[in-house]
Amino acid sequence: MVKANIITKDGSRITVEGTIDEVSKLIELYSAHKSDNKATEFKKFEKSKKDTTATVTDVVREMIAEGFFNKPRGLAEIKSGMEERACFVPITTLSAIVLGLTKKKELRRIKKEKRWLYVRR
Repeated sequence: MVKANIITKDGSRITVEGTIDEVSKLIELYSAHKSDNKATEFKKFEKSKKDTTATVTDVVREMIAEGFFNKPRGLAEIKSGMEERACFVPITTLSAIVLGLTKKKELRRIKKEKRWLYVRR
């Protein structure tokens, strides 16, 4: 009799006892099943959309990279800069997006004359 120990991802231990042929077949089946799961898990996390348009957040991040926020900008200035890039968004939506980028520390905000201005970090 041959004995084989298999330890799964979650830490469970499986002990298999039998003839050499039986144990080798079980190990082959387990290995094949394990590799099949990895392939399906990888497919789950693939992006399904390949030709998507940029989101509003992506456009603002592009503006950060281009240096638009090197000097402090108000929401109206940001909105007009986005309209130049053919991205039309209501200012109420834009304020939430810019605030989110501020919370993620991609932008910084400064209060000047009772208005919030956003600048690159």
